[in-house]
Amino acid sequence: MYAPVNGELIAVNEGLEDNPGLINDDCYGKGWMFKIKPDDMSELEQLIHGSEAVEEWLQADIEKYVEQ
Repeated sequence: MYAPVNGELIAVNEGLEDNPGLINDDCYGKGWMFKIKPDDMSELEQLIHGSEAVEEWLQADIEKYVEQ
């Protein structure tokens, strides 16, 4: 699994071992996977923000695989 930033893993949701479906059912609540203490908060600015940016990234990724 890739993390969105570099840092220290400070918590893991052990409840997912018994009920991995929580990721799909409540990903922003009980289905969280892990917590990271970022080494460098400026890395957050490099993440994709906003629906338009996500759509552009997704379309570019789709085109990358269509060409293969």
